[in-house]
Amino acid sequence: MSGVMDMLLVLEKQPIIGQLLIWFNHLTRHYKSWQVAFGTLFAAMLYKRAMVILKSELPVFDQLKKYVFGIARLIPYVQNKINEEVGTVRTSFEKSMLKLPEGWKSNHTLPLEGFSDSEIKSRIQVLTDFEDVKTRQEQGKVSGTIYVGGGDLEEYTQMLTEVYGAFAWTNPLHPNVFPGVRQMEAEVISMCTGLFNGGADACGLMTSGGTESIVMACKAYREWGAATKGITQPNMVMPRTAHPAFDKGCQFLGIQCRKIDEEPGSRRANVKAMLRACDSNTIFMVGSAPQYPHGVVDPISELAAGAKRIGCGMHVDCCLGSFLVPFMKQCGYEFPDFDFSVPGVTTISCDTHKYGFSPKGSSVIMYSSPSLRQHQYSVFPDWPGGVYGTPGVAGSRPGALIAATWAALVHHGVDGYERNVKAIIETSRYIAEGIKRIPGLELVAEPDLSVVAWTSNVFDINRLIDPFVDGCGWDVNVLQFPAAIHIGVTMAHVSSGNTIADAFLADLAKSCAPLVATPEIKGAGAAAMYGMAQAVPDRSVIDEVTRAFIDTTVKIA
Repeated sequence: MSGVMDMLLVLEKQPIIGQLLIWFNHLTRHYKSWQVAFGTLFAAMLYKRAMVILKSELPVFDQLKKYVFGIARLIPYVQNKINEEVGTVRTSFEKSMLKLPEGWKSNHTLPLEGFSDSEIKSRIQVLTDFEDVKTRQEQGKVSGTIYVGGGDLEEYTQMLTEVYGAFAWTNPLHPNVFPGVRQMEAEVISMCTGLFNGGADACGLMTSGGTESIVMACKAYREWGAATKGITQPNMVMPRTAHPAFDKGCQFLGIQCRKIDEEPGSRRANVKAMLRACDSNTIFMVGSAPQYPHGVVDPISELAAGAKRIGCGMHVDCCLGSFLVPFMKQCGYEFPDFDFSVPGVTTISCDTHKYGFSPKGSSVIMYSSPSLRQHQYSVFPDWPGGVYGTPGVAGSRPGALIAATWAALVHHGVDGYERNVKAIIETSRYIAEGIKRIPGLELVAEPDLSVVAWTSNVFDINRLIDPFVDGCGWDVNVLQFPAAIHIGVTMAHVSSGNTIADAFLADLAKSCAPLVATPEIKGAGAAAMYGMAQAVPDRSVIDEVTRAFIDTTVKIA
């Protein structure tokens, strides 16, 4: 104890520390020792919480709200009510999703005896007839999802199926065994970097889809930041409208994700606000061409100039724009610069399985230089099984998908893609103009490409779900913050004389008319559920509901 007193006497002789100790002793002179100890402990805990709040990417108000609701859920009655509501929603998911064709016998375990080829084909036919996706696709009633269409679809599908079958057992993990697949992958990458105006150093890799392309970009930037700048607590800055794949990449890789509100009118990224959010630990920024919710292109040139000035990477997400954006100017449309021709752009993601019309499960992540691409790799030189390295998450990959993607690209060529772009953009603009003429509706933003988003300033837009989606059978996407609906126009919506677009607009107008006449009525059914999902302040409840939905997708009916 005397040692502690001696240390305090020494500290008191120091000008600043001594003054602080005197001030603290004076401040706590009326309190007992245990009160001072507990007060100090409480202050330390408060300081720790404050540091967590300040370091989080969430706004302070949102964090406090989350903390308060977390405390409230510790109350048994509150938690029981939440469990009850989530259980009700889970039951509704199962009722709507767990459907089977009549007479179908589910396989809960591996059959003791294998099915014959004829039995497998018969059962597959039962399921395809049950889904009846072909009919919905022919009617153009699916938003996005199925990007192909046209009179030669059957022949095109047959061609891709034959290519896929020819390479069904190939694996690019073994390039010495499958040199043909290796060559096709290299050609796909080269064709894509060329479309996006990559220079001599531009390069890339194929992935399983847009999410993996984006996660791999996150990984490359994290490793680049650590290797070149010594960054150990990396962050990235993106508009709130950027795809959740970036959230996923940050979640996987320990990167802080700083989300910035978009411009309220245009729905484009707020460049000044994004640049203000950057600091010395920022490894990259994000812009979309276009962003998914409202279909507008972020100001890539301005973002890239800012990224170059502060010395961080610039990722352009063209997963949705894919094989539309490279051809816009060639097709005579005014379109902003967005690719490697823009100084400062260092990575681009592009989904070949969207408007590239390849089978699902293929995308390309492109880099401005091989040195940046190498940070994506995972290499393990000391494994007893031999030196091991892979370019992405997967080890083994389906060479058949690479072959089918290669076939899709060379089948269409520049002329084929240009024809498709013109048809899709003209149909998108025809639909957008038609929506403007429907009483009670307005566009959320002027679409730059194939996504058309609309809302209502007269009635609750979620009320449109029951008559238009359930009643007329149009599969559209429901948005939130703000509440809206969009359609992703594909080749399935392209038709002679715009017959499909006219049918869409007619059903939309018919569905809106009674809603405009009764704007005071609150939504029920699906409308109430979507409205509730946006209004619930405790987002952890929506988190649980979403997890219940995912659980249901893999439950046997």
